[in-house]
Amino acid sequence: MEKPGFITKFYDKAYEKKDIQELCKAPVSAISGVSESDAEDLKKAFGIQTVEDLATNKYVTLAQGISSLSESSGQILDWAFNSGEYRKLLKQPITAMAGVSWGDAAFLKRAFGIDNIRELAENKPIAVAQATVALARIVQFLSSTP
Repeated sequence: MEKPGFITKFYDKAYEKKDIQELCKAPVSAISGVSESDAEDLKKAFGIQTVEDLATNKYVTLAQGISSLSESSGQILDWAFNSGEYRKLLKQPITAMAGVSWGDAAFLKRAFGIDNIRELAENKPIAVAQATVALARIVQFLSSTP
């Protein structure tokens, strides 16, 4: 059983003794600041039930990709490519992403106060979930390496 260490400070007290794999499978409401009603809204919007579901959600990943590209003008994108379009896209409501309904957006607004793609990309509970899953993958890799 691997102790998750510092990451537990971002979880409710009941989860501080859980190992990293258990945290990944924990309900999203285990993250400090995510209420049961927030978790219910995330489930209604995107079917998110666990910390791992939140960390790996395709809309979260897409929003983070758009955010990364918006910051890459002249670095990884050719200058002829207008990455300013990505900066504009960050300000758009999350319904600009194919598959996100206005109802989904309303649930995310209620759960996390998310109004646009940037806010989805930079949400703290999502960052906590992603850090937890990344740590779990590292632990799993290291334990399987001779």
